[in-house]
Amino acid sequence: MANEELVEGIKKMVSKLEDPAYQDRFKDFDKTLQFNFTDTDNYYLVFKNAKCEIKEGEIEEPDMTITTNSEVIIDIMDGELSPTKAFMGGKIKAKGPMNDMLKLQMLMK
Repeated sequence: MANEELVEGIKKMVSKLEDPAYQDRFKDFDKTLQFNFTDTDNYYLVFKNAKCEIKEGEIEEPDMTITTNSEVIIDIMDGELSPTKAFMGGKIKAKGPMNDMLKLQMLMK
């Protein structure tokens, strides 16, 4: 059940790319984001041409990596926890260029 809820949360996040305002901001954002979950399966996102594919598993040498548990991501997607508070509180560990992370944060709000 947690996996389904997690995937739905990630889909909700990337569905924002259907909005023309987001498409413009993400048109040149060709990056990969690895989600490493401490309590369930890992997923990665492939951003290209203002679109995003969600894939199960791991990708070698992602541009960015987020390590957390599924509950934190679900809470962020549901609006119960801000990505900034989660990061500052140590609930999320992130690796990658800060500009890219800030851009992704737009999708999590």
